[in-house]
Amino acid sequence: MNKKINNILKSFIFFFLLFLSPFVVKALGSATTGFSGNNSVYVGNNIEVILYVGSVSGTTNNGGLAAFGGNISYPNDKLELVSVSSLAPFTVELNGTKLGGFGQNTIKGRSNIMKFTFKAKALGSATISYSGSSQPDASASPVAISGASKTINITNPPSSNNNLSNLSVNVGKISFNKNTTSYSINVDSNVTSANITATAEDSGAKISGTGNKSLNYGSNKINIIVTAPSGAQKTYTLNIIRKDNRSGNNNLSSLKVSDGELSPKFNKNTTNYSLSVPYSVSNLTVNAKSEDSKAKVQTSGNTNLVAESTNKVIVTVTAENGAQKIYTINVKRGKDPNKKLSNNNYITHLKPSIGMLSPVFNKEKTDYEIWLPYEVDKISFDYGVEDTTYATVKFTGNETLQPGVNNAYRIIVTSESNEQRVYTINVKRAKNPSENSSTNTYLQNIRLKNGKLIGNFDKKKHDYYYTRNDGFQISDVKPEDSNSAVTVIEEDNTIYIIVTSASGENGVYTLREKQTDITKYFIYLILLVIGFVIGFITHKIINDKNKDNEEVVEVKKKKTNKKKDDN
Repeated sequence: MNKKINNILKSFIFFFLLFLSPFVVKALGSATTGFSGNNSVYVGNNIEVILYVGSVSGTTNNGGLAAFGGNISYPNDKLELVSVSSLAPFTVELNGTKLGGFGQNTIKGRSNIMKFTFKAKALGSATISYSGSSQPDASASPVAISGASKTINITNPPSSNNNLSNLSVNVGKISFNKNTTSYSINVDSNVTSANITATAEDSGAKISGTGNKSLNYGSNKINIIVTAPSGAQKTYTLNIIRKDNRSGNNNLSSLKVSDGELSPKFNKNTTNYSLSVPYSVSNLTVNAKSEDSKAKVQTSGNTNLVAESTNKVIVTVTAENGAQKIYTINVKRGKDPNKKLSNNNYITHLKPSIGMLSPVFNKEKTDYEIWLPYEVDKISFDYGVEDTTYATVKFTGNETLQPGVNNAYRIIVTSESNEQRVYTINVKRAKNPSENSSTNTYLQNIRLKNGKLIGNFDKKKHDYYYTRNDGFQISDVKPEDSNSAVTVIEEDNTIYIIVTSASGENGVYTLREKQTDITKYFIYLILLVIGFVIGFITHKIINDKNKDNEEVVEVKKKKTNKKKDDN
């Protein structure tokens, strides 16, 4: 039987069982149904209810339901059907109050059949009912389906009324209006607490923030929060301002120190002073008095003064009402007369903003050179002193580089002991190419630090090999023509030294690192070992042969002597 005929037969059986089920005498199986979903809804809101099959039993060969039908009823005055949707493994449709459907799939256990969406129209209870009918199982045998019902309680939504009906405070009066949320009252300084009471318009609303509250001087903002049954909140703010009649006077009437005189002379409105004391003074006694007897005075930083430094001594005046004023004494303590002064006048580093320093920086060396092309007219230097505490430094030099001449820049470092060291950098900017047609791109020399150039330097030879150790640097390169510029570029242990002549031509010296050929040395070692072994074996063979020859001679000699004896 083909699929089309099979579907026609199923349809016939479904509608036969659906509408003529009273004539079916006995069902071969059974199925239970039920409703799921919320049990209550607010008037005007929607509620979803799902009809489901709870269980299926007794069907032929446990085939399950191949069809489903029945009737739906509900009170129209309480509920309005908004939408329906099939949830079954086959399509189930609602036609008026009747529903039904069938298909290739079957229902064998708990399965949702249809979702109903209702809108609650009026208060009260509403019962949604399903009355089942006998449906065929997968073998077209009748199955009895039980009915089901669900009662929905329809109520009004909770109140959103979050108004207060009254608000009062025991320490003053307010003109309350439920729509006004901010209030302010003033109380005397002796009022230390207030009791707040409030009542909500809706008896189901909750109130927080009332009761007895402690009051500080000044503003005390108290929030009274009303939460309606629906959860909606409103905040009423009560600002109780407690008068503060405490003194705010935080001035000093006098300020004196045990050693020296303050500069400038004390004035209550002047808060910063200077004082110099000898090295012998390590602790300073400060006498400070407040104008107001209720104010508090506190001094800090006046002990263990650091020599040769500015020590901040702080005098804090706190008024009765908590307002503070700070007086500062900057105390400079003198040098230890027995101290050995530092003579450190070195710089830690020297880096030009452009070009290469020659020779490489060494703090002991004080004279350096840099060659730059004509196009560069400015240069700057990054440097620092070793003795950051006592050494001073001064830098001199022109802002703009002059072409064709030495531009001398000096870094003058003066130690604590007043000894000077002058670092001089002669920056040679090339002449204007239009004024100098030199094409000289040769170097005078190439010197390496912690490295070695393989072979002698020849200005006309531009390719070299070199070796390097830890701390390798190019210590010095000089152009043959002082108007030429030198640029050094290092890439993966290959060094390119570019010499640019005054006329703009370039010459490039290339230095490639010479790698140690470990394999070659290993082969040499193996050959040496093999030679040693061969020599040893050869020597042993020769010795053994000589020994054998000696034994043969000895035997012959013995035989000859024996013959002589026999004769």
